Amino acid sequence: MKELSRPEAEAILSEKFGIAHFYDEQWKVIDALLHGQRILMIEKTGFGKSLCFQFPAILFDGVTIVFSPLIALMRDQVTNLNKRGISAGCINSGEEPETNSQTLADAIHGKIKILFIAPERQGNQEWQTALQTMKISMIVVDEAHCISQWGHDFRPDYRRIRNIVNAYLPTDMPVLAVTATATPRVQQDIEEQLGGRLTVVRGELMRKNFRLFVIRTTSEEEKMV
Repeated sequence: MKELSRPEAEAILSEKFGIAHFYDEQWKVIDALLHGQRILMIEKTGFGKSLCFQFPAILFDGVTIVFSPLIALMRDQVTNLNKRGISAGCINSGEEPETNSQTLADAIHGKIKILFIAPERQGNQEWQTALQTMKISMIVVDEAHCISQWGHDFRPDYRRIRNIVNAYLPTDMPVLAVTATATPRVQQDIEEQLGGRLTVVRGELMRKNFRLFVIRTTSEEEKMV
């Protein structure tokens, strides 16, 4: 793929997503992915992390696989992407087996640019077979703290993702892991699980509209007042 300047990218962004400009941190991540780098992005909820994989995905020749633990979020993103003319699909336990099979076939035949899949589906034989023939352009790990045993929402099936990243992908294929919550220990574990060599982009996680207060009480009953 030819070198893409930020103004050129933002022209595509406006046309495809109806957004005029990237945040600086978004462009930093996107530009790195377009150059085949592996990124761990830690940014607050609502920052626009999804755009950081959706945008490069439409430029790559192949399918971007997004591992996500949230079925409702998968469906919302698929609906929104399809409305914008960007072919997307999802595979999860909430879909009929026939639907999942058709979505997988569409991905194999290049009819889908972004494929969302629940990590638990990796044990499925149909998925494992398809993985051998699918033209993968990028791997995305959403809610990446789930891959860490030190994360607050650890899910063992996330550990299988490292097998794809470390065994199936060439070292110059882009990988993006995103999360809104990662302590230094969780961050280190994510990096190790995904084979190291990750560039970490950590934003300001504190939100200006959040306030924390400490109210001292003298009894359990007073806490309920």
